[in-house]
Amino acid sequence: MHSEKTLRAAPLTEAVEQARRLTVSSMRSWALSAAEEPVTAIVAELVANAVRHAATPLELRLMLLDDRVRVEVRDRDHRMPVLGKPQALDDGGRGLFLVDAYSAAWGAERSPDGGKTVWAEITIPVSGRPRTSQRP
Repeated sequence: MHSEKTLRAAPLTEAVEQARRLTVSSMRSWALSAAEEPVTAIVAELVANAVRHAATPLELRLMLLDDRVRVEVRDRDHRMPVLGKPQALDDGGRGLFLVDAYSAAWGAERSPDGGKTVWAEITIPVSGRPRTSQRP
């Protein structure tokens, strides 16, 4: 089963809530409510990072692949994300830490236009996958 949802947004804080709503509705329409929380958390972090750090128009793509959900957030900033090690009293710097914890894999790729795409993949547990009818 393959499906894709896309959101294009201005670099405003409202983009995070729009992305969350799209993610929740997508996960429910794909019958993947068991994976809704980690996917929504990753989407919120990646979109918030794009709004905060890139401050350019962004595009969110959610893709349902065979055994995983792939999240991609594309912006027009050339700076690549860096996974830091936040201290206990730090105000920020935990976003990619969360993405790293929830995802099976994540990374970033430069775009030919000078921007980048930050992506993460979340494995869907067998118990969380939609059932398909099988004929004897």
